[in-house]
Amino acid sequence: MNPWTALVDAIERGIHGTAELVGGATGLGIFLLTLAVRFALIPLMLPLARRTRRWRAIHASIKPEIDRINRELRSDPAANQRELKALHRSHGIGIADGAGLLAALIQVPVLIAFFQAVLHISAGTTLEAGGLLWGLLAGGLSFVATLLGDATTPRPLLYLSGLLPIVIGMWLGAGVGIYLIAFYLGSLVQSLLLRARPAPELQPPAPA
Repeated sequence: MNPWTALVDAIERGIHGTAELVGGATGLGIFLLTLAVRFALIPLMLPLARRTRRWRAIHASIKPEIDRINRELRSDPAANQRELKALHRSHGIGIADGAGLLAALIQVPVLIAFFQAVLHISAGTTLEAGGLLWGLLAGGLSFVATLLGDATTPRPLLYLSGLLPIVIGMWLGAGVGIYLIAFYLGSLVQSLLLRARPAPELQPPAPA
């Protein structure tokens, strides 16, 4: 058995075990285990989310300068990259959102494994259908979590964050909808914790 299959199987066993503890309700088992894992990720994800928020805020503040460099040096890619790197470095950030990429690398594989396990568990049961209501609830949680987590999120992405869980719930059923509710409830808690911290400093770091 390869490591990925072993992970998915372990999650399935965890869901069934959790369901047994709450009277055999598989949907509740999905919700509780997903929520527990999502909460367990918060101590790891929260510092990365704070760094991402700082990066986005600073990046937005220097966007006019970025546009100027791109405009003036569009015919010289090498010079363009040098100037952009120097600009970002002078403000204490990299060109790419490294914290956001690291958070995705840590979180996404676990969440995909959960998704696969829930799909397998739901197959052939009542959880395979009836996902509209659960999708609506998940979409609302996702929208609020995204809005509170980063006010600079572009409006199209904000609306997509609310719409996508609805579509997924309708398409893949109640089991996946319940999973998404638990996941985005954890995201909402993380966003509230993130919001409680003062706004990031936008000034470049002081010289040593």
